[in-house]
Amino acid sequence: MEERIEEYTVGELARASGATVRMLHHYDAIGLLKPAHVTAKGYRIYRQPELLRLQEILFYRAADMSLDDITMILNTGNPVERLVSHREKVAAQMEKYAAIIATLDRTIMKLTGEEPMTLEDLYKPFPKSKQAEYEDWLITTYGQEMAAKIANARERLGAEVGDTLDAQNKKLKGIEAKLVATYEAGGDPKMADLSAHQNWVAEMWGYPCTADAYAKLSELYLAHPDFIARYEALSEGFSQWLTTAMVAWSAKNG
Repeated sequence: MEERIEEYTVGELARASGATVRMLHHYDAIGLLKPAHVTAKGYRIYRQPELLRLQEILFYRAADMSLDDITMILNTGNPVERLVSHREKVAAQMEKYAAIIATLDRTIMKLTGEEPMTLEDLYKPFPKSKQAEYEDWLITTYGQEMAAKIANARERLGAEVGDTLDAQNKKLKGIEAKLVATYEAGGDPKMADLSAHQNWVAEMWGYPCTADAYAKLSELYLAHPDFIARYEALSEGFSQWLTTAMVAWSAKNG
C-alpha cells in the first residue's frame, strides 16, 4: 500500500502555524518559502519539508530577525546546525533577561519601600508550597527518575530535626560567603573551586551529586525566579556567575 503524503493548502498552513495567508504569499514571492507544488487551479500545496522550513522561519522572526537575514541564514549549514546555534543564542538571551528581571525586582522593592530580605531570611527553609513548586519543576524537566530521588531526600530530611537543618544552613552560608567574595574580587567563574558547594548539595540530597546532576542543578538556579532573586540578593550578578561556575566545575570534574 502506497504511503499517503500529507499535503496542506496555504489556508490550512496559515491556520496551523499562526501565519497569515498574505504572509505566506509574500514568502513565496520573495523565494523564502516556496510551496511543494502549485495545482492546475493555482492552489499552493505544502508538504513536510515546507512545514519545517516555515517553523524555522517563525523561530527567527520571533527573534526580530529581518527577512533578508533569515534568507541568508537558511542558505547556510543544515537545519540541525542552524537550530542548535539559534537555541544557544535564545538560551543566552534568557539568562540575560533573567538577571535583568531580578535587578528590576530589587529596584522596585527599594522604590516602593519594601524591606529587602536579611541574610537570615535567605537561609530559612523554603515554605512547603515553594518546595513543591521546585520539585514539580525538577520532575517535569528531568523525568520520573528525579521523582524517586526527591522522595528519597524528603524521607531522609524528614527525620532531621531543627538543629541539623540549622547546621546545614549555617554551613551553606559559609560556603556561599566565600564564593561571593571570590566573585566580588573579580574571580573567573570557570576557575572557581566549587567542591565544598557540590559536597553540600550531596549531603542535602543524601546521595552522591554527580557532575551531570550538579550541572543540571545550575539550570534550576538560573531558570527559576526565586533562586535568581536569592542569589542576586547575595550580590548583584552572582546568580549568573555561580551557575557558570557550576557548569565549568562539572565539565572539569565529570
